[in-house]
Amino acid sequence: MDFLPTTMAGLKTGKLVLTAFLAGALSVLAMAPFHLWPVLFLTFPLMIWALDAVAIRDDEPTLLDNYVKRLKSAALLGWAFGFGYFLAGIYWIGFAFYVDAQRYAILMPFAVAGLCAALGLFYAVAAVLAAAMWRRGYARIIGFVFAFFCAEAARGYFFTGFPWNLFGEALAADEAPMQMAAYIGVYGLTLAALFIFSAPAALIAAPAARFNRLPAPAVVAALTLAAFYAVGAQRLEQTVGDVPGVRIRIVQPNIPQQEKWKPENRRWIFDRALQLSRSGTSGEDISAFTHVVWPESSVPVLFAFNDQIYSDEVRDALAALIPGGTSLIIGAERAEGSLDPDGRHRFDRAFNSLFLLGKGAELKAVYDKIHLVPFGEYVPFRDVMMKAGFSAFSHRLDGFEAGAGPARPIETPQTGPFLPLICYEIIFPGRTGSLPKRPEWLVNVTNDAWFGQSTGPYQHLHLARIRAVEEGLPVVRAANTGISAIIDPFGRILDKIDLGKAGTIDHSLPHALPITFYQKLRMQSFIALFFFTLQFYLAMVALAKVG
Repeated sequence: MDFLPTTMAGLKTGKLVLTAFLAGALSVLAMAPFHLWPVLFLTFPLMIWALDAVAIRDDEPTLLDNYVKRLKSAALLGWAFGFGYFLAGIYWIGFAFYVDAQRYAILMPFAVAGLCAALGLFYAVAAVLAAAMWRRGYARIIGFVFAFFCAEAARGYFFTGFPWNLFGEALAADEAPMQMAAYIGVYGLTLAALFIFSAPAALIAAPAARFNRLPAPAVVAALTLAAFYAVGAQRLEQTVGDVPGVRIRIVQPNIPQQEKWKPENRRWIFDRALQLSRSGTSGEDISAFTHVVWPESSVPVLFAFNDQIYSDEVRDALAALIPGGTSLIIGAERAEGSLDPDGRHRFDRAFNSLFLLGKGAELKAVYDKIHLVPFGEYVPFRDVMMKAGFSAFSHRLDGFEAGAGPARPIETPQTGPFLPLICYEIIFPGRTGSLPKRPEWLVNVTNDAWFGQSTGPYQHLHLARIRAVEEGLPVVRAANTGISAIIDPFGRILDKIDLGKAGTIDHSLPHALPITFYQKLRMQSFIALFFFTLQFYLAMVALAKVG
């Protein structure tokens, strides 16, 4: 029974590093679209046993040289785990380099490996903290849980934040345990996942660890998982009706990213969006819908200049499209600047924006994306980096400007306000917690065509489902080439268009639920989880000393 950790205790550091790398890569199977979350019952203990190996080997904390050696080895193990995890989990970022292959393809392996290596540093720090907290007995597992929970939280906030494939998303694979996000959020799910999936390490350890087998943690883990399913199943028994008189049409035009900005393609791309909006795949006329939603960057030309639609042709086409009583929500670009005396436009700043249009293509509201993608939409330290030859991946090589935040709900004449979220803004939790007025639905416009037929769009959709549960709000998601969906406030997909297909979704809008427990106590609950875990660790250390 102890064969695996005993064998690992005898491995040299190089083989332990390889084991950690493979454990990290294998852990991605717990995420969308695979959702094979039981794999974490193996990969988390493997990481704990790897840390055990270096701790047992250098178990003389009073000797500074041994202690430093332990921390260095732990850092390497944590980094290898993170590098494998991110390389297998976000490899699809490399697809964006082939949209303009002549310019960027040669950079792809270096950029993807570099990003994954940088993200792996979060787990390197976590492993160092876990090694520093290492004590014989169950305390070492709680130290691991605490350290990696801190790393996941830091990853979601530091350096603009990248809370993608958090471990808690594995527990949200099924709709029932996903409901716990309404109470503890995705970070609470992450802490729970670390506790639950580390449980086998409480039953199995190398003899050199002098570690008594503890069945209690495994029992608690099983009971916790069962409770998540039970509470979630009960919550899903609630019914949520539809907002009276509100019908939504989501347009998915399915335009390959390589074709979007070619001048010769502008006409047919725009015409496809117009045609899908008019009659959809069902043939039902646009006048039957209160809202029509187009995806991010859906208009293949500059859409607005300052506060006006830039192209007369585009404005006239949209004026003819939008009937009275219908609002059009579209993702497109806008610029700010001035008009020269000779009639030429001078563009000073560009924004990735969302627009609300009414009858006659009247601009009712504009939202400029706040959380931009580094190098995708803007170049950090732009002046220096562009002189060195770096540019943004968007067709605007100098990138976009960030909008003035925070995002505010947008009112529509037909129903309650919605909160606009462009592309990966949907991955950040707690978007409505500080707003003076709670929106009644979330609108997520995105363009996942950058990432082709990969796991990326499925992971993105899964994050949108978790946001719906956390917020207790329905999500209307319009993607250029998948996956568009209507998601109810329980995270259930009511209708969708698959990746790589053109079409429309015609659906009613689900009602919002009352504000969730998580949203009421968002920061307080996070702090409580942090200190609970730390106190639990200290209690285990104290018990070990008494024993």
